[in-house]
Amino acid sequence: MGYKNAVLCSIVFFITSPLFAAPVERWYSPQQVDSGNSVFQKNCASCHGQNAASIANWKQTDANGNYPPPPLNGSAHAWHHDLPLLQRTVREGGQKLGGLMPPFEKVLTPAQIDTAIAYFQSKWSDDIYAKWAGRFNVENIAPSLYDLEKLLDNKPNTRYLKQRLGNTGIGQPKQSAIKDLYEIKFNGKTLYLTEDGQYAIIGEMIDLKNGINLSK
Repeated sequence: MGYKNAVLCSIVFFITSPLFAAPVERWYSPQQVDSGNSVFQKNCASCHGQNAASIANWKQTDANGNYPPPPLNGSAHAWHHDLPLLQRTVREGGQKLGGLMPPFEKVLTPAQIDTAIAYFQSKWSDDIYAKWAGRFNVENIAPSLYDLEKLLDNKPNTRYLKQRLGNTGIGQPKQSAIKDLYEIKFNGKTLYLTEDGQYAIIGEMIDLKNGINLSK
């Protein structure tokens, strides 16, 4: 092979090398990873390791015949499971199946579970994450519970409403057909709440121009 051909092959190799591949877009945000770090260290690190790496001999059973908690950093089988199964495993634990992992459904909110998963998935290499994403068609995943809860937290402010109604029978607020008003169902009634949460209208909202009852 001549010198020029060798140089050309080298250029082609480096251009097509995975080193130059575009980063894989992930389903979670940096903010979720940051929040998940605290959740993971408090609830998961004692078993799965501070960096989700478990222990060196995690494939060996202990004196009771139990395997140690596996690493979650992409070096074990966690990437073989889709997101709903990962969420359910954290939520329900593994004790019902004969494992040792306790359930966290009464300890962590769905949003916190999402952030814990985001944290340990942030330890996965782009290659492992890409295999996982391709296996489960991750690009079609709906917005995470974390993102949905943040939207509800920000709009509208329901603090005053909860103080008045004691949070009894209050549904989730949603954007109404009227700008800056949010619709909430409670006890079979419709309530319209301003974004700042200070003012509420209870009853039917009528579109006079078009003759439409917006509360139906």
